Amino acid sequence: MENDPIDVVHEGENGRILTANSMTFFDERVTTQDIIVCGSYCAASSMRWVHRTGAKGAIAHECGIGKDGAGIAGLAAGQEYGIPVVACETMSARLADGASVYVTGKVGHANEAAMGLGVRPGQPIAEAARLMLKAPAGKVVETAKVNQNNILTPLEKTPNGTVYASWGLPVLKEIQDPHPDAVFVQGSHAGQTLPEEIIRLQVKGVITNDAGRGMGDSGIAAFEPLDQAEIAAAAVSAMSARIGDTMSTWNEGIISCMNEVAESRGVRSGMKTMEAARKMLGL
Repeated sequence: MENDPIDVVHEGENGRILTANSMTFFDERVTTQDIIVCGSYCAASSMRWVHRTGAKGAIAHECGIGKDGAGIAGLAAGQEYGIPVVACETMSARLADGASVYVTGKVGHANEAAMGLGVRPGQPIAEAARLMLKAPAGKVVETAKVNQNNILTPLEKTPNGTVYASWGLPVLKEIQDPHPDAVFVQGSHAGQTLPEEIIRLQVKGVITNDAGRGMGDSGIAAFEPLDQAEIAAAAVSAMSARIGDTMSTWNEGIISCMNEVAESRGVRSGMKTMEAARKMLGL
């Protein structure tokens, strides 16, 4: 993933501000003097990327906040290590678009470490990020890596194919072989970072979280290109399942929207994820 784009949008004596469309794009190019701004969700799981890079602060998208406050759970996860963390207000910026978060985003929520640096709800994200540069240098924290022997977990096997938990973008990138008889269930959103990998894997369908949909329906921006590739796509309501939690999508998710291919196979709003996945498989 070292080739995924990262942009330097500010550089000064206190460090840099970097943007990327996904938290998972940040890697060894990040230093302990950097603030990272991304278009993906501010869930607790996102913080492992912050820890791995050693960034001294992070800004991500609140993604509708959602069930159990999962879209902003990264605030507390960052606070545990004294890292300032901010969640961008859902409708103020596009999901999966780090530049949008930085340029048009407004602070929706901030943890104590960020508030202590002067960050306040309603502030422009660009202003908040510069305030966060006053934070002390970050520290690399080693976290568990994806188990490469179990990057796909079968959820249901049927005569027409298998439903898998695919766990999100990093895992999709690790899968090499097409899965033409599969439906992937994920905890992440259906923003613009999703279609390339899903199309490459030639799956029958994918079910994600709608992440509050965000500015310009950016949380489901993948639907149109997946329609063009004849791949079914649907999303569960952010209030029905915890974003970043694949098993919550599977066990608790309620479909809120779908693309035309999914609708043609019988997927409907109000369906449970399990039923929608079977419809995608032609059952």
